[in-house]
Amino acid sequence: MAVRSARFSCLVVGCLSFPSAPLSAANIISAEVRYQEPAYTVSFEAVLEAHHEHVRRLVTDYENLIDLSPTVIHSNVISSTPDGHSRVRLVLRPCFLIVVCKRITKVTDSSVSDHGDVIHVTVPAASDFHQAREQLSITPDASDNERTRVSYRAYLVPKFRTPPIIGPWIIRRQIIKELTVTARRVESLAQLM
Repeated sequence: MAVRSARFSCLVVGCLSFPSAPLSAANIISAEVRYQEPAYTVSFEAVLEAHHEHVRRLVTDYENLIDLSPTVIHSNVISSTPDGHSRVRLVLRPCFLIVVCKRITKVTDSSVSDHGDVIHVTVPAASDFHQAREQLSITPDASDNERTRVSYRAYLVPKFRTPPIIGPWIIRRQIIKELTVTARRVESLAQLM
Protein backbone atom coordinates (compact mmCIF):
# COMPACT_ATOMS: atom_id res chain seq x y z
CA MET A 1 0.00 0.00 0.00
CA ALA A 2 1.41 3.38 -0.99
CA VAL A 3 1.71 5.89 1.80
CA ARG A 4 0.32 9.27 0.85
CA SER A 5 1.51 12.09 3.00
CA ALA A 6 -0.59 14.65 4.75
CA ARG A 7 -0.40 17.49 7.07
CA PHE A 8 -0.34 17.91 10.82
CA SER A 9 -1.93 21.24 10.70
CA CYS A 10 -5.32 20.50 9.43
CA LEU A 11 -4.41 20.72 12.51
CA VAL A 12 -6.61 22.61 14.04
CA VAL A 13 -10.22 23.43 14.24
CA GLY A 14 -11.02 21.29 11.27
CA CYS A 15 -9.79 18.24 13.05
CA LEU A 16 -12.51 17.78 15.59
CA SER A 17 -13.93 14.32 15.02
CA PHE A 18 -13.80 11.30 17.26
CA PRO A 19 -10.74 9.25 16.29
CA SER A 20 -10.44 5.62 15.51
CA ALA A 21 -7.87 3.55 17.41
CA PRO A 22 -4.49 5.27 17.82
CA LEU A 23 -1.89 4.22 15.27
CA SER A 24 1.18 4.73 17.44
CA ALA A 25 2.28 6.15 20.77
CA ALA A 26 3.31 9.75 20.26
CA ASN A 27 4.43 11.25 23.57
CA ILE A 28 2.11 14.19 24.25
CA ILE A 29 3.99 16.71 26.40
CA SER A 30 1.23 19.29 26.76
CA ALA A 31 -2.16 20.12 25.28
CA GLU A 32 -4.21 23.18 26.13
CA VAL A 33 -7.09 25.04 24.50
CA ARG A 34 -8.31 28.28 26.02
CA TYR A 35 -11.46 30.10 25.06
CA GLN A 36 -12.03 33.79 25.54
CA GLU A 37 -14.88 34.93 23.37
CA PRO A 38 -14.62 35.00 20.43
CA ALA A 39 -11.21 33.27 20.15
CA TYR A 40 -9.66 29.90 20.87
CA THR A 41 -5.96 29.78 21.70
CA VAL A 42 -4.35 26.38 21.19
CA SER A 43 -1.01 25.13 22.52
CA PHE A 44 0.11 21.57 21.82
CA GLU A 45 3.49 19.86 22.11
CA ALA A 46 4.51 16.27 21.39
CA VAL A 47 7.60 14.15 20.80
CA LEU A 48 7.31 11.75 17.88
CA GLU A 49 9.35 8.60 17.30
CA ALA A 50 10.24 9.69 13.77
CA HIS A 51 12.91 11.75 12.01
CA HIS A 52 12.15 15.48 11.76
CA GLU A 53 12.74 15.62 7.99
CA HIS A 54 10.07 12.96 7.43
CA VAL A 55 7.65 14.76 9.73
CA ARG A 56 8.29 18.07 7.92
CA ARG A 57 7.72 16.43 4.54
CA LEU A 58 4.37 15.06 5.71
CA VAL A 59 3.07 18.27 7.24
CA THR A 60 3.91 20.36 4.18
CA ASP A 61 2.32 18.03 1.62
CA TYR A 62 -0.75 20.20 1.18
CA GLU A 63 -2.38 18.04 -1.50
CA ASN A 64 -2.75 15.02 0.80
CA LEU A 65 -4.06 16.30 4.12
CA ILE A 66 -6.82 13.71 4.25
CA ASP A 67 -4.29 11.09 5.35
CA LEU A 68 -3.89 12.59 8.81
CA SER A 69 -7.43 13.28 9.89
CA PRO A 70 -10.81 11.71 9.25
CA THR A 71 -12.17 15.27 9.44
CA VAL A 72 -10.37 16.52 6.33
CA ILE A 73 -12.48 15.60 3.31
CA HIS A 74 -10.56 17.63 0.70
CA SER A 75 -7.29 19.54 0.43
CA ASN A 76 -5.56 21.22 -2.48
CA VAL A 77 -3.05 23.91 -3.36
CA ILE A 78 -4.85 26.80 -5.05
CA SER A 79 -1.65 28.61 -6.01
CA SER A 80 2.04 28.66 -5.13
CA THR A 81 5.03 30.92 -5.65
CA PRO A 82 8.67 30.05 -6.40
CA ASP A 83 9.67 31.26 -2.90
CA GLY A 84 7.62 28.52 -1.22
CA HIS A 85 4.39 30.33 -0.35
CA SER A 86 1.21 28.37 -1.04
CA ARG A 87 -2.48 29.17 -0.83
CA VAL A 88 -4.14 26.02 0.48
CA ARG A 89 -7.83 25.10 0.61
CA LEU A 90 -9.16 22.62 3.17
CA VAL A 91 -12.68 21.31 3.41
CA LEU A 92 -13.33 19.86 6.83
CA ARG A 93 -16.23 17.95 8.30
CA PRO A 94 -15.81 17.84 12.07
CA CYS A 95 -18.36 15.96 14.13
CA PHE A 96 -19.15 17.00 17.67
CA LEU A 97 -20.59 14.40 20.02
CA ILE A 98 -20.60 11.99 17.04
CA VAL A 99 -23.97 13.16 15.66
CA VAL A 100 -23.56 16.89 15.00
CA CYS A 101 -21.37 17.44 11.95
CA LYS A 102 -20.50 20.68 10.17
CA ARG A 103 -18.80 21.41 6.88
CA ILE A 104 -16.03 24.02 7.31
CA THR A 105 -13.85 25.63 4.66
CA LYS A 106 -10.45 27.04 5.52
CA VAL A 107 -8.19 28.78 3.00
CA THR A 108 -4.71 29.59 4.27
CA ASP A 109 -1.60 31.33 3.06
CA SER A 110 1.05 28.82 4.10
CA SER A 111 4.81 29.23 4.24
CA VAL A 112 7.95 28.07 6.01
CA SER A 113 9.81 30.74 8.02
CA ASP A 114 13.57 31.29 7.93
CA HIS A 115 13.99 29.14 11.06
CA GLY A 116 11.79 26.34 9.67
CA ASP A 117 8.42 26.96 11.31
CA VAL A 118 5.38 26.17 9.17
CA ILE A 119 2.99 29.14 9.31
CA HIS A 120 -0.63 29.27 8.16
CA VAL A 121 -2.60 32.50 8.04
CA THR A 122 -6.26 32.12 7.15
CA VAL A 123 -7.83 34.15 4.35
CA PRO A 124 -11.09 35.31 6.02
CA ALA A 125 -13.00 36.12 2.81
CA ALA A 126 -12.64 32.51 1.64
CA SER A 127 -12.93 30.77 5.02
CA ASP A 128 -15.29 30.01 7.88
CA PHE A 129 -12.94 31.94 10.18
CA HIS A 130 -12.80 35.66 10.89
CA GLN A 131 -9.17 35.17 11.82
CA ALA A 132 -6.77 32.26 12.28
CA ARG A 133 -3.01 31.98 12.61
CA GLU A 134 -1.26 28.66 13.16
CA GLN A 135 2.44 28.00 13.73
CA LEU A 136 4.04 24.57 13.74
CA SER A 137 7.64 24.07 14.88
CA ILE A 138 9.32 20.80 13.91
CA THR A 139 12.77 20.23 15.42
CA PRO A 140 15.00 17.28 16.33
CA ASP A 141 14.48 16.31 19.96
CA ALA A 142 17.42 17.39 22.16
CA SER A 143 17.83 13.88 23.61
CA ASP A 144 17.69 11.93 20.31
CA ASN A 145 18.13 13.23 16.75
CA GLU A 146 15.88 10.44 15.44
CA ARG A 147 12.96 11.78 17.50
CA THR A 148 11.05 14.95 16.63
CA ARG A 149 9.64 17.63 18.89
CA VAL A 150 6.48 19.16 17.42
CA SER A 151 5.09 22.37 18.87
CA TYR A 152 1.80 23.77 17.58
CA ARG A 153 0.31 27.17 18.45
CA ALA A 154 -2.89 28.63 17.05
CA TYR A 155 -5.20 31.59 17.47
CA LEU A 156 -8.64 30.91 15.97
CA VAL A 157 -11.74 33.06 15.63
CA PRO A 158 -14.45 31.01 13.90
CA LYS A 159 -17.35 32.59 12.03
CA PHE A 160 -19.69 29.87 13.25
CA ARG A 161 -21.19 29.97 16.74
CA THR A 162 -21.48 27.24 19.32
CA PRO A 163 -23.96 26.94 22.20
CA PRO A 164 -22.77 29.39 24.88
CA ILE A 165 -22.11 27.14 27.86
CA ILE A 166 -21.31 23.67 26.54
CA GLY A 167 -20.04 24.63 23.05
CA PRO A 168 -16.58 25.94 24.00
CA TRP A 169 -16.05 22.98 26.35
CA ILE A 170 -16.89 20.48 23.57
CA ILE A 171 -14.65 22.24 21.05
CA ARG A 172 -11.72 22.42 23.50
CA ARG A 173 -12.04 18.71 24.25
CA GLN A 174 -12.30 17.76 20.59
CA ILE A 175 -9.36 19.92 19.47
CA ILE A 176 -7.07 18.21 21.98
CA LYS A 177 -8.36 14.76 21.08
CA GLU A 178 -7.93 15.37 17.36
CA LEU A 179 -4.46 16.91 17.68
CA THR A 180 -3.42 13.80 19.60
CA VAL A 181 -4.76 11.51 16.87
CA THR A 182 -3.13 13.63 14.18
CA ALA A 183 0.24 13.53 15.96
CA ARG A 184 0.01 9.74 16.14
CA ARG A 185 -0.86 9.47 12.46
CA VAL A 186 2.05 11.73 11.49
CA GLU A 187 4.37 9.61 13.61
CA SER A 188 3.12 6.36 12.04
CA LEU A 189 3.42 7.66 8.47
CA ALA A 190 6.85 9.20 9.11
CA GLN A 191 8.13 5.85 10.44
CA LEU A 192 7.21 4.25 7.10
CA MET A 193 9.32 6.70 5.07
